[in-house]
Amino acid sequence: MPLMNGMKKAGLICILFFLMNLLCLPFAKGQGYERIDSLQRMLQLTHDKKAKARLFLIISKKEELRDPEKSLNYARMARQVAQNCDFDSAEVRAMILMGGNLNRLNLIKEAIEIGGEVVEKASEQGMQLEVADGRTIMAVAYAQVGDFDNSSKLYFENLKLYENLNEKRLLGSTLGNIGADFFSQQSYEKALEYINKALSIAIEVNNLPLVTDQYNNLAAIYQVRYYDLPKALHFYFEALKVARKINDFQQQGLNMINIGRVYQEMKNPDSALYYMKHSLVIFEKVNNPVNMADSYLALSEFHFRKSDFALSKDFAFRALGIGEKYQMLQTISMASDLLQKNFIVLNDSANALKYIVVQIRANDSLYALQSQKALFRAELQYNQEKATKEQKLKQQRYYFLLGFVILGLLSGLFIVILFNSRQKIRIKNTILEKEKAEADLKFKSKELSINILALLKKNELIAEIRQKFTDLEKALPNNDVKEVVTKFNHEIKMSSDDRLWQEFSIRFKEINSEFYDKLLNKFPDLTQSELKLCAYLRLNMTTKEIADLTGQSTETLGKARYRLRKKFALTNSESNLVMFLSQL
Repeated sequence: MPLMNGMKKAGLICILFFLMNLLCLPFAKGQGYERIDSLQRMLQLTHDKKAKARLFLIISKKEELRDPEKSLNYARMARQVAQNCDFDSAEVRAMILMGGNLNRLNLIKEAIEIGGEVVEKASEQGMQLEVADGRTIMAVAYAQVGDFDNSSKLYFENLKLYENLNEKRLLGSTLGNIGADFFSQQSYEKALEYINKALSIAIEVNNLPLVTDQYNNLAAIYQVRYYDLPKALHFYFEALKVARKINDFQQQGLNMINIGRVYQEMKNPDSALYYMKHSLVIFEKVNNPVNMADSYLALSEFHFRKSDFALSKDFAFRALGIGEKYQMLQTISMASDLLQKNFIVLNDSANALKYIVVQIRANDSLYALQSQKALFRAELQYNQEKATKEQKLKQQRYYFLLGFVILGLLSGLFIVILFNSRQKIRIKNTILEKEKAEADLKFKSKELSINILALLKKNELIAEIRQKFTDLEKALPNNDVKEVVTKFNHEIKMSSDDRLWQEFSIRFKEINSEFYDKLLNKFPDLTQSELKLCAYLRLNMTTKEIADLTGQSTETLGKARYRLRKKFALTNSESNLVMFLSQL
């Protein structure tokens, strides 16, 4: 059952990944791939700089869904060539392609920066629709880190522009993007409202690519929120019908994967296998390895459930190969999970161990990426608050100078009033400076809280991994292999304990720089373990939270707290110890 649950999650990931691909930009919508060999030959033969810029843009466009990193490089070359020949419109379009690819590669900060540059450059050139594309790049990036306030603000600015320009096609696309944002926030009723609006506009203007996008969005909502599989299947088939009509092979393949997974959940293995296989045929035809990996994973899971372990392993190996080539961490994690489960069933403990390690590394990298996104969102909020306070300071200084000039023109009758005004302004500035300093401390405290939560989750992950090794150790018949697993399990525990404390200690000292000095001056005989416990208690962490973080038992921690109270000459009340440490 855990494997089935894992693959249900994989299905949802596929749906959400698909939605995000659709959101990146109208400019990034693909209608299948053509061979680019001839374009590259033309590039080598062309000496005209503007023609070169156009060719770089075309190649970048064709590569964006197949290989975002390669597409990003071509877009950068297009921008450079366009800058050298003052080809402003091509430079803007190159930047738009760069933004879409940066979002696909999870380079959030860079995507926001390039989106801002697009808005600025396109505004200078009077390119209103490209200004909206720049906002969309930023909106997608903000949504990826969960900052839906900024994301929706940018989308609604675009809605206003498209309404003024009567751009119904782009209006419908933006409504669909807003619906997808509500989907990500689990506001499914609002998501349905906006997606249905987008669908109505798409049908009205006969924008078939937008129609198929919204059918897929509706299918995802009914599959994820309501678990209404027949209705989800209906919308997936509607999307597939439109995709076939417009020869959008990319869309057809994605539809078939989702249809296959729905049939699998509906216990219809023949239909599930049919559509999964056909999705693979399509992705091979358009040479899209990223989506081929999705098909391989779906087929591997299908054959594992049917106990056809040879085929399951074969498809998992193919998915893993693509994942490693293109650094697709989610694909690596899911493929290695399938491989280690296959090898466990086949009693091949050595290979099972090998792919457990591969999965650990991939999950660790995924977790680090999620933590970076959380920290980046905190940084965005902090910078916005800081900018607001700095703006207030500038306004105060401006009003002060203005008042000073006016009062300087008045007679000495107003000297007392001027003095009082300056005093008030100084006090206000002092308060604002203090608030700014408090905001800095608040940010660092928030960062420490995020770090502690991250460490707790990381420790839970490590504990689960160590439990897997323990279970594997019990199941192993070979003593030599058992010894290797035991040693590896021990090394994981030791290295993870050291890393967790080092990460925690760095963040803690940034906020409580004098805590250890004060503590050691009063109580020089404290041990390193006692200093660590004091740091955790200073943050008002409970015994259970400390136990989860350090791996110690609550009884051991209780005894350690009792020894500390004795050294500090406190009563046996637990609150007194925390209060004592918080006052240092």
